[in-house]
Amino acid sequence: MNSQVLIVEDCFIQSTVLKKILESENFGITAVCRSADEALEEVSKQKPDLILMDVYLKGSMTGIQAVKKIREQLETPVIFITALNDSDTFDDIQTIGNSNLLQKPVSKSDLVNAVHSFIPNNAVA
Repeated sequence: MNSQVLIVEDCFIQSTVLKKILESENFGITAVCRSADEALEEVSKQKPDLILMDVYLKGSMTGIQAVKKIREQLETPVIFITALNDSDTFDDIQTIGNSNLLQKPVSKSDLVNAVHSFIPNNAVA
């Protein structure tokens, strides 16, 4: 079975692009969530192999806060994605192990390389 990725991105266009890239590389998508709360609910139902998490989401919680809550139960690797390049965000992400950070706009090669760094042997169904 191919590896499963949860996408958490509140921008429809960005999430669609991420989904298409990952599917073209034979990764399965467990869900596309638009908020941190939706992601927390989805993670409790399914255990993805990797989470792509936008740092700044609409709603009451950031992507970083959501990952800290997820990590109370699971050590799922996370690739954070952000358009901002501020030191506070970078410093906060550095405190979260088993994670990586990509800057928007994310290129296909950067995304694929980052995903393969956490899931090196994606099994194709």
